[in-house]
Amino acid sequence: MRYSRLTDTSSRDLAVAFLSSAGPATVSPGIDVSAFLTAAAAEGILGLLHARLAATGAAEHLPPALAEGLRAGAHRQVALELAHRVELQRVVAAARDRGLDVLLMKGASLAYDVYPDPAWRVRSDVDMFIRAADRARARACLDDLGYVCEPEVSGRFVTYQFHSQRIDAHGVRHLCDVHWKVANPQRFADAVGFDELAGAAVALPLLGPDARGLGRMHALWLACVHRAAHHYDRDTIVWLYDVHLLIGALDAAEVARFVALAERTGVRRICLRALLLARSRFGTEIPPKTIAALEAAPEDEPSTVFLGPAMRKVDVLLDDVRALPGWRARLTLLKEHLFPDAAYMRRTYAMGSTGPILWLYVRRIVTGAVKWFRPSRIPDSRF
Repeated sequence: MRYSRLTDTSSRDLAVAFLSSAGPATVSPGIDVSAFLTAAAAEGILGLLHARLAATGAAEHLPPALAEGLRAGAHRQVALELAHRVELQRVVAAARDRGLDVLLMKGASLAYDVYPDPAWRVRSDVDMFIRAADRARARACLDDLGYVCEPEVSGRFVTYQFHSQRIDAHGVRHLCDVHWKVANPQRFADAVGFDELAGAAVALPLLGPDARGLGRMHALWLACVHRAAHHYDRDTIVWLYDVHLLIGALDAAEVARFVALAERTGVRRICLRALLLARSRFGTEIPPKTIAALEAAPEDEPSTVFLGPAMRKVDVLLDDVRALPGWRARLTLLKEHLFPDAAYMRRTYAMGSTGPILWLYVRRIVTGAVKWFRPSRIPDSRF
């Protein structure tokens, strides 16, 4: 099994062994506790590890410093989840009062659906999916709740999301990532629409009577696609654990619909990759006919470009250009990348300046050119 660009350190391998269905792992007396806890936190699995070890009784056989570090990390996650839950309930209720139809996605939905305790699914933001026509109302709703939008480029094609955040009275940061398409890369953006997702949505009663998240079949598809479309095959453990839990929660009919959706949207190889990684990590059970159906995709399925180990921003842009219909749309995309609106430029590059905007564009193009041709570095995770 080929892994992505993250090096498989001994700490990551031990963490996976703890979570694997194969059973508890042996811990070396000389384990670097600090390194292990740091790696587990970076992977978003401190709480998961504590819960698993406590349930199996293995925690009693760990070095005391390791057991205490996991316990303390789990307690921090519980406290943070409670703060995030109260805020998310407030956001969901406000959206309902304004007549907004909102679906929660990714970690914010999975935490309250497939995880035994929502605190064990770390998430640094709340991914919300709305209809494109509701963008202004969603932004106004968050503004009224005290959220502030981050400066970011905007346009018809350059992005299909905006971010808004607030810091509460206790200093806790709450970030909402509002989407009106399932992904930014053009190849995936229109693969599944809001109405299809809403028709199969599941209730999330812990967040209120009107809270809904993606159905599990669609959630599995997005879990597979997201790690490729936005993170270029990064094998973050918590993302693969999402896949592990989701495939295990589907019945045979739902798995068949998942495979059909992967074929319809041209991502069978991407989905196969995520499932095989989950199986190699956690012993995930995958029906042989599911593997066979996904393997039937051409090896050069166009979407597999996002599984490349050296994906660059320019590669994503070129794929976007190929995926868009017609040169008018393609030229509009290029213009939006090169020349964002003046308000964004001044806020990002020269707050308070009244100088010529042309120089800001020149500065952006010159200083940013290198980043476009540099192989993508592992970004900070937004679980």
